[in-house]
Amino acid sequence: MKRLLFSFLMVIIIPGRSYCQEKDEPAQEETDSRNEIHPQPKEYFVDVLAPHLWEDTQAIFSTDNIPALAVTGFVTGIAATQDTDFRESWLAHDRLAGWEVVGNTWGEGYTQAGLALGFWGAGWLAKDQKLASTGEVLMEAEIINGVVTTAAKALVGRTRPDLSGDDSFPSGHTSDSFCFAAVIDDRYGHAWGIPAYALAAFTGLSRIESDKHWLSDVAMGAGLGMVIGYSVSRNHDDWPYEKRWRHTEKKPLGNAQLIPIIPQDGKDEAGISVYIPLK
Repeated sequence: MKRLLFSFLMVIIIPGRSYCQEKDEPAQEETDSRNEIHPQPKEYFVDVLAPHLWEDTQAIFSTDNIPALAVTGFVTGIAATQDTDFRESWLAHDRLAGWEVVGNTWGEGYTQAGLALGFWGAGWLAKDQKLASTGEVLMEAEIINGVVTTAAKALVGRTRPDLSGDDSFPSGHTSDSFCFAAVIDDRYGHAWGIPAYALAAFTGLSRIESDKHWLSDVAMGAGLGMVIGYSVSRNHDDWPYEKRWRHTEKKPLGNAQLIPIIPQDGKDEAGISVYIPLK
């Protein structure tokens, strides 16, 4: 029953597409735009992904995010003073009644990757550019979030409360789920953002219930995920792309023309000139 409900949540979390269209829009133009959904796989992975990740990373670590990161650090510090007491109090009662499996599964990397691909695929099937672009944003945000979180875990080396490893800080499940919620909230508003944040909060509590993380691990994961999610979404270069490896598909050498030079005034020399248009 719990896994059935979780599967249902994964389906309804993808916002429905809007069928509202401008009445005065030409029919042919509408058909063309609906048949051309970006990113195309080759276009994205060859031309777009790498420069986007670079631009996204710059946005995340810009001075604009210093206040948000400072608040995250402050809240995490306060939470750290309550780690032991909160853990003992929380684990003294079966507060989630076994439902922590939902939060643990929601925060898994493969779940978040599947959601990103799901948005992308849904955009293609529904011919909805906004859905496809959201999938693109989710992929980039989750990639960066995974790298940053993994690096932080390795640097800090904090022992998990159940002594199962030394990669407790910050919580990766929590950062993944809050990163997803931030993107959804930014792209679709609070109507979809609030439920996504509720699932993210439940994921954080599920990690504590499973005795895999301290309260401060969850606090840092939540703040980190939100900073990354909002930064990537708000800075993202949606299609039509400006940031890419190749800004045009034209190949100047492919348009080269060979022009023969005909001898004049009785001269016996001949030749060939090459004309290459640059625009």
